[in-house]
Amino acid sequence: MKIEYYIESALLQFLKTKPIDSIRVIDLIEEIGICKGTFYKYYKDKYHLLVCCFQKYYYNDILSGADDWESFISRSLSTFKKTPAVLLNAFDSQDINSLRSYHEELMGKYFLTEQTAESGGYYRYSVEVFSRCTTDIIIGWLKNKCTESNHLMIERMKAIMPVTLYHGLMNKGDTK
Repeated sequence: MKIEYYIESALLQFLKTKPIDSIRVIDLIEEIGICKGTFYKYYKDKYHLLVCCFQKYYYNDILSGADDWESFISRSLSTFKKTPAVLLNAFDSQDINSLRSYHEELMGKYFLTEQTAESGGYYRYSVEVFSRCTTDIIIGWLKNKCTESNHLMIERMKAIMPVTLYHGLMNKGDTK
């Protein structure tokens, strides 16, 4: 197996019990018995590692099976429900390079296309606001032990969707 697998696995194991800001690169290095140079050959820092982990183990699968934005959210919730402690600890960061920033960027990529990007800054701002609010709703749902159904969560997200974003999605001719 590739060394990245061991590094990523160690991070995911640590995230079961510790927030990302309290995990040190040296902890990961010592856990798997590699040198610092090996870690930095693959990752800029622990936040880069975190994003790579989540891209590989969460987001790629979610995005590949999402037919529209509701299935994107539903698939996200179903995936996140499997490892709530890991997700809560991964999102529990004050760093600008955090998973929260990456998640918001990913949501933005999902909603923004070349067509919608031309519609100006207000649409882009609507996507950013919606992404931040959606992230907060998901984190609250995880903290609340995922008691609400996916359907209810999607309805909550629809309720906070800015009108500008809604119209942008409808004008694209699909429901993404």
